[in-house]
Amino acid sequence: MTQDEFDNIAIFVAVVEELRREPFFSEDNHETMDGDTGFFCHPMFLKSAVLPFRKIWMSSERCVFQRRKSNGKNKKQIRDIRDLVFEEFPDRALVEACRERFYDMFDDLLDASFGYGWAKETKRQVINLWLNTQTAHTGPMDHTNKKAWEFDLEDFNKCDARIGREKFEFLFRSGISTVGWFYIEFAEALAFPLFRKLRDKQGMKPTFEADMALKYNPYPSADYKIVFDDVFWHLSRETMDETVGRLLKRERFSRVRDFLRIIFFPKKHEVLTQLHELDTLDAILERSKSVVLDKSSVPGSRLLGRSNKHTCYGHAFFDVYAGPKVRFFDNSREVLSRSYLECRGCLLEERKRQRPPDKPQGC
Repeated sequence: MTQDEFDNIAIFVAVVEELRREPFFSEDNHETMDGDTGFFCHPMFLKSAVLPFRKIWMSSERCVFQRRKSNGKNKKQIRDIRDLVFEEFPDRALVEACRERFYDMFDDLLDASFGYGWAKETKRQVINLWLNTQTAHTGPMDHTNKKAWEFDLEDFNKCDARIGREKFEFLFRSGISTVGWFYIEFAEALAFPLFRKLRDKQGMKPTFEADMALKYNPYPSADYKIVFDDVFWHLSRETMDETVGRLLKRERFSRVRDFLRIIFFPKKHEVLTQLHELDTLDAILERSKSVVLDKSSVPGSRLLGRSNKHTCYGHAFFDVYAGPKVRFFDNSREVLSRSYLECRGCLLEERKRQRPPDKPQGC
């Protein structure tokens, strides 16, 4: 690996760290379409997220994840970050295990449409349309000599008129959100470990530009004595109920949410008021006076709800009957217990972020 290539990885690491700190890529950002109405986070969050995203997306950048292949016969093809990391990563078994996801699945994702009948464009096309005409550039300077992959404002205007602005913007937002999380996942699985190994064990050092990226790109840093007033989300001034409700909306805690809401039905408010008091899944079962059924037990009451989903800890499959009575399948009790502990740990960390109420003036 050359010094320039190591610097490229270092810059990629710095930019991804910046990307995953963006509120737009927060697990608390849930953007949806309801009919013809879009429900989005504030435009300032989108514009802020585009800045690091474009550095990883665009082929002209040093830390581009997937470089557009050159047709020039005499042009030297510089390895993009994906190829570079896959070729240099020492654990070949892990690399091969990840190859299908970050090559085949990622490429297929970009070249597929969004699955809506009202839009035929692929994710790659929509992202390029917006980046090249709205958020990063204003289109090619020479409209008569436009490259096959380039888009201009006329292209954007045609899509906007056909799809509708709300839906068109939703496609862009959901597109960069999906791709951005691929970048973050790739960095956490492969790029971060490779960078640390090259730096800490092989003694490679970034040159000035890359070193400055590592120093300044991940902003804000905990080293700075700066307090930001969150104008739109007010996540630092939540009540306990608001924090619990926000965390339970996250996809990775959806199994915990399902379980709590079924167990405490119809007293759903108890989910919010008691979660911070119940430190384990067993405590929940005890507080709700639930009976855990074995495989042969007959519930003898109506089914209230079922959840059958995968988590990062495994398969969470359970039924809840009136009573309440709970039947866990396979090792679902352990899986749900670990997921609950993570959720509660996250709750305690989030509560530490809360700022004390402002003192009345004159005090």
